[in-house]
Amino acid sequence: MIFKKNWKIIAALVLAILLFIIKSLLALPANLTNQKFVITPGENFLSIANNLSGQGIIKNKNLFILLAYLNGDYSRIKPGEYLFDGKYNIKQIIDILKNHLGISITIPEGFNIFQVENELIKNGIISEKFSLVNYKISNLETDFTIYPFLQYVDENNNFEGFLYPDTYYFLKNTDLKDVVSMFLSNFNKEIYSKVKQDIGDKDVYEKLILASLVEKETYFKNDISQITSVVRNRIDNNMPLQIDATLCYIKMQNNYLTGKSIDCGTLTNVDKNLESLYNTYINKDMVPSPICSVNYETYNNVLKNVDTDYLYYISDPETKNTIFAKTLEEHNKNINKYLK
Repeated sequence: MIFKKNWKIIAALVLAILLFIIKSLLALPANLTNQKFVITPGENFLSIANNLSGQGIIKNKNLFILLAYLNGDYSRIKPGEYLFDGKYNIKQIIDILKNHLGISITIPEGFNIFQVENELIKNGIISEKFSLVNYKISNLETDFTIYPFLQYVDENNNFEGFLYPDTYYFLKNTDLKDVVSMFLSNFNKEIYSKVKQDIGDKDVYEKLILASLVEKETYFKNDISQITSVVRNRIDNNMPLQIDATLCYIKMQNNYLTGKSIDCGTLTNVDKNLESLYNTYINKDMVPSPICSVNYETYNNVLKNVDTDYLYYISDPETKNTIFAKTLEEHNKNINKYLK
């Protein structure tokens, strides 16, 4: 009986000593001066631990690994570029590594590739203008098994439309292929994986082009299906689409190419004569590629087959409601009522 009591006391003392030693080791700081450390996306946790130890950022690699696993923090460590300057113990280092997200960049729905590239350059993620704009589908030909929807896109097209709107985290000077792959992986998850059972791979891009037009023409999401029907009806009737958003796309593209601000400005009748395959006033065909990125809600609403007799629409500048018309006469009345 006495032995058992003594054993419990000894075990408690040993445990207390071990905890004291571990706590002391955890509190033991590394004194660092402008020590840069980089974690690349997808990097293995043990590789991170080895690199931290190799650069002298942590004094005890095994203790770092043990603590990270006990707390579950090993899976929360984020890619990014870190700078350690001062005294840090192991817990402080783990806290820093799991809370840093790299460079944050938010792509709103409706952004085109020129606006996206501009944001990436502005934030130091890529450095060369036109690198993303001129990056072709053919550059990822070996990845068509990962992104099967790409194999039905003209290989000379860029990735306009596939730059899914969301918040992303990048490192400075990220390789362009990695940047594009991150966008594509998100498109794959947020759109393709959700619609591939309903439409074939061949149709994904065609619907994406249509969704991009509707995205720029719609203020309220519940108007999407009806505007989509107008586009289809005009195509069926061999009518030019006459979508102002395509004129804006041409102007924004031209402005970006010439180093001007990437905006549309006020559209005039002169803009309706701009020479471009994207000019839906002088061309009856569908535009050759998307004009912006869309989210799942827009894409999914485009897939809904809503039949109407509408051939025209305008947007009420006050309420933002879409006003539809079946005839040119009715359409002109709406213009006089809402736009003049």
